[in-house]
Parts: sequence; C-alpha cells; structure tokens
Amino acid sequence: MIHLFEGKEHCCGCTACANICPCNAIAMTIDEEGFLYPKIDINSCVECGACLKVCAFHKKEYVNKIPNDQEVYALKHVDDDVRRKSASGGAFTAISDYVLDHNGVVYGAILNDQFQVIHSKAFSKEQRNKMRGSKYVQSNLGSIFKDIKSSLESNKLVLFTGTPCQNGGLKSYLGKEYDNLILCDIACHGVPSPKVWEDYKKHLEKRYNDKIKKVTFRSKDTGWRNSSLKVEFNGCDHIKNMQEDPYYILFFSHLSIRKSCHQCVYASYHRVTDLTMADFWGIENSEKSFDDNIGVSLLLANTKKGKEMIENIKSDLHLIKSNHSNCYQPIFEAPSKISPKRQLFWKEYLAEDSATVIEKYGRLSMIQTFIKKVVVPLLKKTGLYNLVSKVYFKRVKE
Repeated sequence: MIHLFEGKEHCCGCTACANICPCNAIAMTIDEEGFLYPKIDINSCVECGACLKVCAFHKKEYVNKIPNDQEVYALKHVDDDVRRKSASGGAFTAISDYVLDHNGVVYGAILNDQFQVIHSKAFSKEQRNKMRGSKYVQSNLGSIFKDIKSSLESNKLVLFTGTPCQNGGLKSYLGKEYDNLILCDIACHGVPSPKVWEDYKKHLEKRYNDKIKKVTFRSKDTGWRNSSLKVEFNGCDHIKNMQEDPYYILFFSHLSIRKSCHQCVYASYHRVTDLTMADFWGIENSEKSFDDNIGVSLLLANTKKGKEMIENIKSDLHLIKSNHSNCYQPIFEAPSKISPKRQLFWKEYLAEDSATVIEKYGRLSMIQTFIKKVVVPLLKKTGLYNLVSKVYFKRVKE
C-alpha cells in the first residue's frame, strides 16, 4: 500500500499527485485544520507509483545560496490606479497584460462568490482583475493543473501565478519544459488555514449583523505601508490595520499556517519559477525618490524567460535595477519558524468557540506592541531595519 507522506509537515497540498493519478484514485480531503491533503482510495489504486514520483515537495533539496544570474528590480506600474488596486507595485498586471494581449490565458487565485480562495483562469482583463491583490488563505487548486496542460498543448501562451510550492508541483506534474509557459511565484511566508478564514468571516458577519459583500486583504486606503484588511458590508466596513487585525496576528504569529510551511524547501533566493513577485520593503532607504506609499514591487528575474518578460513589459513600468541587499525578505533566508503555541492554539480552537479563540490569540502582547509601535519605526527611520531583520532572521536550516 502506498503512503504519500509520513507526516503532514511533508505535504504542501499542491495537488500534483491527485492530478497525475491515471486511475483518479486520489482525492484532496480536508483535515481538522481546514487544509487539503491527498487521500488514496485503495480500491481504485493500482500502485503504479506515479503519485510518489511526481511529489516535488519531498524530492526538492533546500538551496541556501543566491543565484549569480538572478536579477533584482524595483518597479511601479505607470498607471497609479493599477497600483492602488494591487498589493504592491502592479507587477502582476503588467505581466498578465502582456499574456492576454498575445491571446494567452492567465491562471491565478481569486475570491469566489462565497469569498473562498480558489485558483481560476482568465481570458480577459476583466476576469484577470479578480486575481489582483494578495489573498491570505491557501487556495484550492482543484484540477487546474490539467486545465493548464490542455492550454499549453493547444499552444496558448500561459501564465501561472501561485505560491512557490504550487509552482513546484505544477512543474513536476507537467514533466517537461514548455516555451509557452511563464511561471510566477510570490515571497510566501506561509499559507493560512481556509477553516480559520471561514470562521473569521462568520465571526465578522455575526458582529456586524450583516452579510459580507466585498473583501480586500490588502486595502491601501490608509497607504501601502499601513495596509488593512477591509471587509465591506451593506451598512458599514470593517477596516483594521494588518498588524492589529486578529486574523493577521494569527498569521504573523505562525499559528494558522500549514505545517509544511515550517519545512518549506522553497524558502530561499533559489526559485523554481521564471519570476518572483513581492513587496519592495526598504525602498525608502535605497531609492527614496521612488517611494510614494502607493506601492513598489520587488521583481526577481530567475531565468532567461523571466528576463525576456521584463524587457517585454518595461514600457508599462517605472523600473530600477537593484540588488539583494536592498530588498531583504526574511522568507528568502529560511522558512517561517513554528510557533511554540501552535499545538495549544489548535487544541483550543477545535475544542472551544472559534471566535473566542481567534480573539484570544489574535492580540498583540505588550512586547509585540512595543516592537511594532516603537522599535520598528525607529529602525526604519535610521535605515537599520533591513540589517537588523537580516541578523534576527538569519538561522541555520536544520
């Protein structure tokens, strides 16, 4: 009998195994924390081993180095309205515009009508616009890998955007390189539980006694640096700074993210994609005149194809070539460290009222509040934030 993984920390939920199975014997099932894991129907399985061979997560080795040929850019879309509707500087819009203008198809994460995060496809810019902005929930990929393969075999230009592990799973599932495929990932700190998100939505609807009509995970109403979770109702809005909202505090405290995120083999500068998108934090120190608090993207060009794409879209961008020391992201050094409170959090979460547990653990401690309100602003003001962060997060991967 085939065992897909020894422990849940060894499965990222990329769906490659479920999609590759020739007998459709693998289904993605929800566990008690709300994450999807593959489960084999032993009555349908012929033990061909395709699922084990395709698993990219347990095969990939961690690479702790900066590629010599990786190029680093700070960028802003020339259209400020695009930036306001994007998580950072509008890099995704520029890249996807090129693909759509060449009769291609774009695959990315959207919020459906129930405000669940799923992967979908877009043939038009109107459809693509739903993919703009960050979604702080692990997306449900469904059978999107099969659809992508079909589009590639039809000679469509394809852009896939997702987490690094989703990109790794897709590459492994496809099994070969496609000239018409552009892979794009993000600087991912971990994927939050869909269950916690579902419960938090219900908690907010009960508090405001109304149904949610729109969600923006990174609202820039108060500026790029002070992005807020904005949940709109018919009568009022829930707008709370990301550093203070309970849902985000659970995320930043590493309580609600998937177990495999703490063992992530993709958390380095060595990427499996053509392009990597992120926020260019620290731009005010390296290129002060470039910063206007509307949003600046960090874009890593990891391959020849990625570098060619930047050439193709540069007319839509204000672009500055930068370097790794100016754009420090902790997740490029090592995976997010597991919280010592994770086990206790989930024990209480599954046994008690979810809203009560979210509010209990979704509060900043006095030390966290002091660091957020005093230490971090001081470090940023003196230009030492990147250096101190690098020292703090630097650790040896076990």
